[in-house]
Amino acid sequence: MNCKICSTLFQEFLEKSLCEELIAEMDDHMQACRKCRTSLRTYKLTIMLSQQADPPCCVRPETVDRLKKILLQRFFAKEDVKIKV
Repeated sequence: MNCKICSTLFQEFLEKSLCEELIAEMDDHMQACRKCRTSLRTYKLTIMLSQQADPPCCVRPETVDRLKKILLQRFFAKEDVKIKV
């Protein structure tokens, strides 16, 4: 497990939707990697804060949905990461 693969699996890790082998690999990696522990804490905090935020009143819901899709594609696309299970 390396940092790039670990960070692409944060969402699934938090949702507990990974196989036991990947969870164990992530746990081992994060015990040894301070950077990934900090990144996961930041990721969890970002999710928590974004759930508490109200959408801006001057932005149409369609625009917010389009922005979410763009952000997900750019920052959470998994096509470039190959994981063997």
